[in-house]
Amino acid sequence: MERYNLPVGGIEVTIGRKETTKLDEVHAITSSSEVRAQFQQRQPNLLNPAPTPKNKIPHTKASTHQAKSKPPKPLKTRTFNYVLSRSLFVIAALVALGNIPVHSTVMLSDRSDLELGDEAQAAILRQAKHTEQLNLPTVTETYAGYEMEALPSANHGEWTFYPIVAGTSIEEVLAELNVTTHLAALMADPDNEKVLSNLQTGNKVFIQVSEETVKQIIYATGKRTAYIISLQDGKYLGRWDNEVFEEQHNRVAFTVHNPFHYEANKAGLPISITRQLSKVFKEDVDFRQIAIGDQVSVIFEDFFYQSERIFSQNILAAEFNHKGEAYQRIRFQLASGKTRYLRPDEETELKQVAFNRLPLKGAGRLSSGFGSRAHPVFRFRRMHAGTDFAAPYGTPIYATGDGTVQYVGRKGGYGKVIELSHGDGISTLYGHMSNYQKGLASGDSVKRGDVIGYVGSTGASTGNHVHYEFKINGAPQDPMSVALPEKGVLSPVEMKNFKEYARNLTNQLIKLRETAAIERNVRREFGG
Repeated sequence: MERYNLPVGGIEVTIGRKETTKLDEVHAITSSSEVRAQFQQRQPNLLNPAPTPKNKIPHTKASTHQAKSKPPKPLKTRTFNYVLSRSLFVIAALVALGNIPVHSTVMLSDRSDLELGDEAQAAILRQAKHTEQLNLPTVTETYAGYEMEALPSANHGEWTFYPIVAGTSIEEVLAELNVTTHLAALMADPDNEKVLSNLQTGNKVFIQVSEETVKQIIYATGKRTAYIISLQDGKYLGRWDNEVFEEQHNRVAFTVHNPFHYEANKAGLPISITRQLSKVFKEDVDFRQIAIGDQVSVIFEDFFYQSERIFSQNILAAEFNHKGEAYQRIRFQLASGKTRYLRPDEETELKQVAFNRLPLKGAGRLSSGFGSRAHPVFRFRRMHAGTDFAAPYGTPIYATGDGTVQYVGRKGGYGKVIELSHGDGISTLYGHMSNYQKGLASGDSVKRGDVIGYVGSTGASTGNHVHYEFKINGAPQDPMSVALPEKGVLSPVEMKNFKEYARNLTNQLIKLRETAAIERNVRREFGG
């Protein structure tokens, strides 16, 4: 290292340029004689360097007083010392201002890392002894006044849906579920008893069952509002909530490129909704001959709890574009409480045939037709004013249309007979019955499809069958070929409501159709 002794502010400072690096080299040299002596003992070569060549500036070891007694230095040396001292002053000022980095030598302890770590841990423990613990209150959410744990999972158990109709009770629901949970356990909480004892028509109940035990009950009164009952530490606790339950109208559209059920599942359609599609369009589409390129759009009810789907209920509207022809169906509830899937674009769909052709369902065969024939008992030809349907003894007989009971009793060769009046001059007759529906009497009203009696062989009969007549203004008609009258499915008020309701859903189906068309075109362009 080359060294230069410069007087700065009355103190001799040694500066130099390193030629070699040593970890033990001292960077600051003091004028203290005691320190210099100690340092000289440890590093004698640094304070007493070997003779240097003539072209190098010799190292000066004298003290400040010794330097003053020497002859004056040449002008060049004094000028150099002056410039260098001013430079050091500027550098010191810059260091103070932080404009240049300053590197310090950190003297590390000779102790091991393990010893230092033990000391640090001991210091932390000493500090912890003087730390005061705060007794903060525990915030616990409650259900019906009890501390409540996290809600049971929506996935652990099977969910069952019950629409609330007039007369529905929680007792009936539990009986259908065949669970070990007793009603008393659910009603133990006063709030639960108040809600479950007053189920309102039109609301919905979802029940989760696991291991024959009721885990949760959701009594939904709106799209998000529900009373949630959950099993918590052996008690059924409940509260009103508008966060964890949600009813959605889900929309799915897809194009058929593979088997129908595969495409429906791939598009996210629940299996229950896929089955409903088959029923809704059974009169329009042969599902055994679905073609590639057919498009399906569905709007249906979807119910979620804790962000998990727990049930999918009814198709609200659907469109099936089959082989280039689009079929639409809209679900609509009549004033009677029945629901029908109607075509929104055809007036004929809003009417239906007022009568069934046959008085039997799924049983019997046509044994004698309408017209002139040889009577099987009297053996002479006579007019057969109706049709005969042979069936086993006791088979139920149904009213073929809405009407009023005009006559109940025996009538000659007809045996036990019932006559119904349907209005507009139309009447029907059912003969050879073995018995009548219990309690049925003249003047009673009956609906299409109601049981009015049972097949027998009373009167002039050779075997078990029902004789059925259809008359208009007293004149017998062939029940198998007569033009059956139609009646409106909807009342004028219902018709207006349906048109408004169907308009909104039809617009949604059109948008879904466009979505399915885009997906089909993408597949054509990129394959798949």
